[in-house]
Amino acid sequence: MTALAQILESLRPMLSIGWLAAALAGSGAIAGLIADMFDGRKTGVAIVAFGTAAAAVVSFATALLPVDPLAGAIISTFNVVLTGAGFAGLASVVYFTAFLSCASGLGSVRENVRVPVASLIAVGAVAGQVLLGADDLVVLFVALELMALIAYALVAASGTNRSDEAATRYFVQGSVVTGLAVLGLAVLVGLSGGLSGYSELVSAIGLMTPGAALLGGVLLVSVLAFKVGAFPFHSWVPDAYENAPAGAAAFLSSGAKAAAIGGFAVLFARLLTVDPFLPIAAAVRIMAIASILFGNLAALRQTSVARMLGYSGIAQVGYALIGLAISPTDTFLFASTYAIGAATAFVVLEYFRMAVPGWDGSIDGLAGCAKTHRVAALSLTISLLSLTGMPLMAGFWGKFFVFYAAGSAGLLWLAVVGLLGSVISFGYYGRVIRSLYFDTSSAAIVDQDEQGSGTPRTRVWPSALGAALIVLSGIAPLLWGLPLVYALFGL
Repeated sequence: MTALAQILESLRPMLSIGWLAAALAGSGAIAGLIADMFDGRKTGVAIVAFGTAAAAVVSFATALLPVDPLAGAIISTFNVVLTGAGFAGLASVVYFTAFLSCASGLGSVRENVRVPVASLIAVGAVAGQVLLGADDLVVLFVALELMALIAYALVAASGTNRSDEAATRYFVQGSVVTGLAVLGLAVLVGLSGGLSGYSELVSAIGLMTPGAALLGGVLLVSVLAFKVGAFPFHSWVPDAYENAPAGAAAFLSSGAKAAAIGGFAVLFARLLTVDPFLPIAAAVRIMAIASILFGNLAALRQTSVARMLGYSGIAQVGYALIGLAISPTDTFLFASTYAIGAATAFVVLEYFRMAVPGWDGSIDGLAGCAKTHRVAALSLTISLLSLTGMPLMAGFWGKFFVFYAAGSAGLLWLAVVGLLGSVISFGYYGRVIRSLYFDTSSAAIVDQDEQGSGTPRTRVWPSALGAALIVLSGIAPLLWGLPLVYALFGL
């Protein structure tokens, strides 16, 4: 037993408490709000960020915890939420993206609501841990709706007319989806005689009317497809990502989406792989192809960086859907690598919003920024290469395992479509990189870091931290082997 395994084993009584990470993040949110009451806004955001960082560390350690011969690696908390093993691994990524979002400083958020927004992000991360490990339909529904309410507030946090409009459209669409969720929940729970746990529902499948049960399953899949932003339930994504404050969008586009993908994968693995739900798998694969093709082709036409990332996020969901009905472990891994890349990209955009006050959010507006904002430009480049799936980046492993699972399951055509989408994606990700390093800016860009004014130098470190983790995660499997990957995300 290695020294690390011995340390983790000694901490087992503490780490085995499934709600410990949630308690740390929730306590940080409350303490941050208390600091805000005494006009300690910077301190409040820092406290919230510290709470999410502590939660990420605890979840990461829990995922690496040696398997207990008696209890196993997966822990059932209150018999409705699964924690430990891969659930803790993905939860650590959700908390880490929340940390990056808060650590960015949230400078583009109105100052008087900056701490409440940070606290909402922390609470959203807690809801994300519940969502990705939900083992009960009612718990899944409650976590989804809490995440949705937080997402509406995050989109509106800029306080501009455009952000208010985007949040309103998102809220209206989300309200309709909530109605569909209630209907699907009522159908399945009603047909099972009031049972809502996944294992209980599987046992009661034989008593259900097949057509009605399939209807309930289709409604739930439609709801989750909207939450993750899959085609054709995607219309809210580009507007929300473009108009939300970039720091808040860092969590909205990464941790929140990764948690929803995780919840989707668990629902599929635990419930929707048996009759009468089998036809749903074919529909999800069609949805995956449509998301990949539409998201990538639409992203090619965008001029706004945030809007481009929104459409690329639709394509990324398509890659996740490839592995959804095949391998929940690989889906968890992909969701994690995507979340880190997306969070880092938006944290860099938050930096540019503050460091380049005249930036209009366009790709062309970043021309020449690599000369004056070297760390931020490099961090954005690394995150975009990871989202593309380049080797030696975290995103490569996420796509590799999903495509390999599809090929192993006899669905090579799905993997081919995914590879084609990845090739197309380099067209728009590469356009941003070209603008950063090779295009000439039409206006003088002030290097505020070196001038000692404007945005403090410390604003760069969250994006640098995210980029460093992307690179480390990309080379770690080569150094320590694939068992480390399965230790973190195995189910």
